[in-house]
Amino acid sequence: MPSGTKIDFDAMNILSIPLPARGEKLLYDTKAKGLVLRLRASGARTWIGVERVAARSIRITLGDARHLPLEAARRLLAAGPQDRSTPTDHPLFGPDATIAEVFPRFLASGETGRWKPGTIRNMRAATTMHILPHFGGHKVRALTPEEVNRWHLDITAKSSAVRMALSTLSGLMLYAEDHGLREPGSNPCRGLRKKQHSKRGKMMAPDAVRRLWTALDGLQDRMPDACDAVRLLFLTGARRSEILSLEWDRIVGARAVLEDSKTGPRTIWLNAPARDLLAARKEMAKGRFVFPAPKSVGPLKVLDYAWVLIRRAAGLEDIRVHDLRHHFASVGVSNGIDLRLVGQLLGHNDIDSTIGYAHLATDALTRSASKVSRRIERFLRGDGLERPARKRTDNASEIDSPKEAAHA
Repeated sequence: MPSGTKIDFDAMNILSIPLPARGEKLLYDTKAKGLVLRLRASGARTWIGVERVAARSIRITLGDARHLPLEAARRLLAAGPQDRSTPTDHPLFGPDATIAEVFPRFLASGETGRWKPGTIRNMRAATTMHILPHFGGHKVRALTPEEVNRWHLDITAKSSAVRMALSTLSGLMLYAEDHGLREPGSNPCRGLRKKQHSKRGKMMAPDAVRRLWTALDGLQDRMPDACDAVRLLFLTGARRSEILSLEWDRIVGARAVLEDSKTGPRTIWLNAPARDLLAARKEMAKGRFVFPAPKSVGPLKVLDYAWVLIRRAAGLEDIRVHDLRHHFASVGVSNGIDLRLVGQLLGHNDIDSTIGYAHLATDALTRSASKVSRRIERFLRGDGLERPARKRTDNASEIDSPKEAAHA
């Protein structure tokens, strides 16, 4: 459905409405005048109110549509500006507000749970280093795409923080649109790439997998916690922080249900070897954490030193801990599992984060097409009837051993 369409939201599931491929899309409520559902390619679904004030269109953010029910959004809109945190008759900013003036309130808008503390720290650092020195005195309404493009090229050549800086500036511009400082859809950062969609998913060679497992066996008695943590990383594709901070009461059968992660609440699916490993640790468990810190009451924090020893013992000097996650995803995609399912197994918030593995899906389809073609050709030549394929699962979490993972 195109942007600007009027929708009877009562007749549909808000969360099932497709997101735009890029940018944003606005859908208007047929019952409450001015109530709009804003959909963004990033995955955001937000209720906003659109009003005309002094010949200008003003947007007021009402709340996240994933958590704010439709009727609540309608009541909030009908309540009038006196009950909102950003009233239209007393705007937060003057028309000539600068980026330096707007930034603190923009950052504060995300400190109530929208962003994680680490994200806020990174945004503040990127702004202090790269945005304010260039644009701090600029009027928000006057910033142009040409200025942003020159700035982006400049910091790309100087810093690895370019993605965070661009994402922060873009978010600030969208915030400015919501508060009437810029016209809707005028974000000057639009079109500049925030993520580099390079090919990801380099699988470890079978010999490398065997050497890694042999090294873990050899070091198990010396550092059992670190070796078990690495095994779980390999078997689940989870993030390092998710495994190290795992608590026993979060494990339910074949799942570890996390209340919070990098992308919010998520589930880690546990295959048979992962469950066996956890069951063995449970027999000797002391405390709430699967991997407790040796000298404190919290969880194990780092694997850096242990990983250096493991990597050296395996002769894998160029392998990072995060490459175990890439390997898990690569095995899944290469064996025909849909990118969206792989993204769910990895805990990605949107398909954009998984798209780097797409080339592996193409390779898998090419191999499958060749295999089907050869079978059909043999059948047509009369070389024998086709044999039924061996039944197998399409779930990456069912890879039951490193040996299978290596040869998948």
